[in-house]
Amino acid sequence: MSAPILEVDGLDISFTTYARRAQVIHDVSLMVGDGERVALIGQSGSGKTVTMRAIIGTLPIPPARVERGSIRFEGQDLLTLSKGARNRIKGAGISIILQDPMLSFNPVLTIGRQMDDIVRYADLRLGRKSTRAGRKALILETLAKVQLSEGEEIFSAYPLMLSGGMRQRVLIGMALLNKPRLLIADEPGTALDVTTQQEILDLLNALVREEGLSLLLITHNLGVVRETSDRVYVMERGRIVEHGPREQIFARPAHPYTRKLMESVPPLFGSRVRDVMNSHAGNPLIEVRNVSKDFTRRGGLFNRPVGLVQAVKNVDLTIEEGDIFGIAGESGSGKTTLAKMLLGLHPPTAGEIMIGGRRVTDVAGTADFRKLVQIVYQNPGSSLNPKRTVMQQLSVPLKFSGLDTAEITRRIGELLEMVDLPASYGSMYPHELSGGQKQRIAIARALSVHPRILVLDEPTSALDVLVQSTVIDLLHRLRDELGLTYVFISHDLSLMRNFCNRVSVMFRGEICEQGPTRDVFTSPQHVYTRALLAAIPVVSDEEAHLKPKVQKSEREAVLAKSTAL
Repeated sequence: MSAPILEVDGLDISFTTYARRAQVIHDVSLMVGDGERVALIGQSGSGKTVTMRAIIGTLPIPPARVERGSIRFEGQDLLTLSKGARNRIKGAGISIILQDPMLSFNPVLTIGRQMDDIVRYADLRLGRKSTRAGRKALILETLAKVQLSEGEEIFSAYPLMLSGGMRQRVLIGMALLNKPRLLIADEPGTALDVTTQQEILDLLNALVREEGLSLLLITHNLGVVRETSDRVYVMERGRIVEHGPREQIFARPAHPYTRKLMESVPPLFGSRVRDVMNSHAGNPLIEVRNVSKDFTRRGGLFNRPVGLVQAVKNVDLTIEEGDIFGIAGESGSGKTTLAKMLLGLHPPTAGEIMIGGRRVTDVAGTADFRKLVQIVYQNPGSSLNPKRTVMQQLSVPLKFSGLDTAEITRRIGELLEMVDLPASYGSMYPHELSGGQKQRIAIARALSVHPRILVLDEPTSALDVLVQSTVIDLLHRLRDELGLTYVFISHDLSLMRNFCNRVSVMFRGEICEQGPTRDVFTSPQHVYTRALLAAIPVVSDEEAHLKPKVQKSEREAVLAKSTAL
């Protein structure tokens, strides 16, 4: 390993809540060499983010307190520096890329204004003089470094005008503006689809190589770690339980927790793949016939209609009773629009959708239709009311079913048991639950009215692999016990390969490929499907060898739309 740029030694951190002090970080030591890529992995709640915030200097003190240890950056112990000296290191010495780009931007300011503020503030802190023209030249140069060639357009654009991948690139550019020596990336690709994530990972690797950066990657995505790290630290319950070179950790994990993490990652190819079959009679339950959906594009001074956007184009598909039917594709491919039409939230512009033999446009919004189809959203934290207990959340749909108080209480107990939660959880609020428990409550709420169909919109994307595995096992069991049909919308093709029995792949609003999951994954016919599969980070050499090979020119042609403003 090269000379260390960051050394964390014997770090202990505790938090005081409700007059009780609890230690959450225990004797953590890690090291990042100059020009090295180091990953810190572990499930949610393992202590990764607390460690990262201690390094960057954003721990809430109080209630947090560093009990013991040191954090040395280029030989200086950051914990002994004054607040002013610590702030001078932020951005110029250590910079960070956060998980959700939208939370890092001010939506009412242009990208150029926000990047200019960063440079101007750093100049004031460090006593440097600069001009507006000089700062703009630096910003455009930085945008070019992160492969955003339309610098002038992006400089004048607002965050909502950019795609998810472009926002993440701008965020990386912001982190690079003051030429830091250590870049901390906190789950940089979690909110992105696989092809955009692959672009971001390639970019980070190139920046480390070309700019001489050191990288500390905080993530629970082991496939990303395999492609973007030299050494790995594994964290469990606030402790480092294993560390070593990437090849050693992935080929010969020594600690049971590391092995458990590896085994929980759904395989894309190879002997561990789980083929799913339809467990019910193959009767058509959902029929989508030549469906299209157009939206009006507005613009100009008075926000007038200026054209149409065709979000879904001539889609045909049939979902049989008992299917776990996957709809895959990048962000913007039309998956969510199609799902909203299945739920009756958007009427199709052309074509028709039949569910249970009835036209959706005729029955959407009725009580019978709500009992037929329910949805489980991507982020349970935002779909649950923070001011209501679990019992209050579950009782809302039951009250509309005509049940009295005693029947509602009994039914809530049944629902909690159904999703493997004790009855005592009925008195808890969402903030008292883990991510997996929140998602179980969201599933219980969707099941409260005895639906036949569940639309699962990225139901595990916000969960780490261990929690994701338990939620998927729960969904399998509920499907078999209750005779449910699932429409599973996701960009996680590794999960889809092991969860769905049939799949369709959407590209620019159209279905470019569909069929049994095994056939689509082992013999993809469309170049877009092959590009999606080739972009998925995997955790074993066997899977890497079996991934389809896509020529660089083919991949660039498919991904060209991702870099357009």
